[in-house]
Amino acid sequence: MTKSLMHRELFETPERLREQLAANAPHADDITRTLNETTPTQWFVVGRGTSDHAGSFFRYASGLLRGCIVGDLSPSLMTVYDRSPSFIDGFLIAISQSGAGSDINHVVSEFTAGGGLTLALTNDADSALAHAAKFTLPLHMGPETAVAATKTFLGTLTALLQLLAISNSDDKLTQCLSALPDRLSQAAGEGQARIDTQALSRFSSPLFVIGRGLGLPIAREVALKFKEVCVMHAEAYSAAEFKHGPLALVGSACPILILSLDDETRPQTLDLAREADALGAPVVVVGPDLPAPPDDTNVSYRSLPITGSIYTDAVMASFLLYDVIERLALDRGIDPDEPPHIQKVTSTY
Repeated sequence: MTKSLMHRELFETPERLREQLAANAPHADDITRTLNETTPTQWFVVGRGTSDHAGSFFRYASGLLRGCIVGDLSPSLMTVYDRSPSFIDGFLIAISQSGAGSDINHVVSEFTAGGGLTLALTNDADSALAHAAKFTLPLHMGPETAVAATKTFLGTLTALLQLLAISNSDDKLTQCLSALPDRLSQAAGEGQARIDTQALSRFSSPLFVIGRGLGLPIAREVALKFKEVCVMHAEAYSAAEFKHGPLALVGSACPILILSLDDETRPQTLDLAREADALGAPVVVVGPDLPAPPDDTNVSYRSLPITGSIYTDAVMASFLLYDVIERLALDRGIDPDEPPHIQKVTSTY
C-alpha cells in the first residue's frame, strides 16, 4: 500500500533532527552570546496555527527552564489596528514554517524598527522572514509539501529546546535531545510503541483533547490535526479550564483524549480522566510511562516511550499522536493529504 505524503514526511523526522541539532548548535551559541550581552527584559513569541502552538510550548519551557516569562504577541495589533509599540529591550521569536506569512513578517519588521532583537525559526532559510530577522535558526527539516505540518512542528520544538538547553547550560537536556532521533526511530519501528487506532475506535466528532502545562500546546496541536486530517471537530482545553463549562457536555457521546505528561500536572490529568469516565465518556489517556490503570475504570491507557526529559517526552508524544491520527484518517476513508478547503501556505494580514 502506498504511504501517504504525511506519513512519509513524518517518518523522515529522526534523520532530519540529527542534521538540525548538529547544524544549529553554533547558531544557538551565537544567539546566546547576544542575549547575554544585550539582556533583553521582554521576551515574546509570535506565530499562527501550528507555529503558534510551538511558540506556546516555548513559553512553558522557558518559564520552567529559565524562569523567564514569555509573552504571546498578537499580530493583529500591528496588522489590523496599526499599532507599533516600543520594543526597546525586547526579544521576539517569530515562527513560520514557510517564512512567507505576511502578517508575521510585518510584525518582525515592526519589532526591529521599535528597537527589538528578532529571531526567526523557519524551514526556508532564504525566506522573507529569515531576511527580516536579526538571527535565524533554520529548521533543516527538508521540503514539507503535505498540507498537514508534522516534521516542521517537531523540528521547531527541538530547535527551541536546543536554544534553551544551550542558553541555560543544561547538559541533561542537551543529552536527551541528542538521543531523541534514535528514540523516535526506535518508536517508529516498534508496533508496541505506536498507538493503535483501535484505542480511538470509539472516537467520533465532536471530541475533546486535554493537556496541562507543557502538554497543553501539544493538545492544541493534536486537536488541530483531528480537524485538518481526520475532518473531525476537536477542541483542546487545559485540564484546569475544562471544568469551567465544558464539563457540562461530557457524556457517552463525548470522547476525550488526555495527554498526561509525567510531571506535576499528572495527578490533575488522571483525576480528570477518572471523573469523565464516571460521567460515561469514552476516555483514552496517553503519556510516557503511565501507571497501571485502576481496576474500577473503563479508561484506556496507552503508555508511550520515555526519553529522559519531560521536554523530549512531549516531542515523542507529538510524533506518535501524529502517526495515529494519519492512520485514523485512512481508517475513516479520508485522504490525509487532501484536507478540504485548506492550502499549505496560509498568509493572513
